[in-house]
Amino acid sequence: MIRRKSAPHGASSRVRAIATAALLAGACLGTPLLAADPDPASQDPQSLVNALRKGGYVIFLRHTATDQSGAAYEAADLARCETQRNLSAQGRASAVDIGKAIKRLGIPVGKVMASPFCRARDTAQLAFGRFTVENDLQFVMSSDADDAKRLGQSLSRMLSTAPQNGTNTVLVSHSANLREAAGIFAKPEGAAYVYRPSRGGRFELMGKLVPDQWDTLTRRARSPTAR
Repeated sequence: MIRRKSAPHGASSRVRAIATAALLAGACLGTPLLAADPDPASQDPQSLVNALRKGGYVIFLRHTATDQSGAAYEAADLARCETQRNLSAQGRASAVDIGKAIKRLGIPVGKVMASPFCRARDTAQLAFGRFTVENDLQFVMSSDADDAKRLGQSLSRMLSTAPQNGTNTVLVSHSANLREAAGIFAKPEGAAYVYRPSRGGRFELMGKLVPDQWDTLTRRARSPTAR
């Protein structure tokens, strides 16, 4: 996990220093520079799950796998899913699996907010069975430069907003949106980035979970040696 130097089980201080420097530099310029994207293989996913069980975090979840042959974003009509790039069969199954894993692992979920694009709404519904559409989570690539900047600033506020006590907030959105807010292109589809909100509109990246890791975590939790 990526934490402050004083925190236990922290990832490389060099990685976090690069990410912090990029965000600070980007803040001065108005747009975050690219920050270090944590490598799931170098993290301890169980420690991240243990932290999430206590609540207090914001999970940025990129929509799950899509049919890449779908319509381009330029042609998207938010009222018509057939004009958009939508979840593939794999993506729909992955969203269900992620939701089941989060429940089985005892991770409390409070607010669930999703982009108005169908692939994000479907991910939220399949994973959590509920969501609220948040227009400011819509795909920034369908916006002009000024609106993209505004959407990035709005996402930054969401990432820095503490959830209700004992819960975690989930934001289902798009890769480019996290780039605007935090300097990271969220990848792959279905990746979950965990942020800890702090005062002054700040937020700290704690780590990342990719779709394949959820199954491993739930199997480990069911193992007798894990009890």
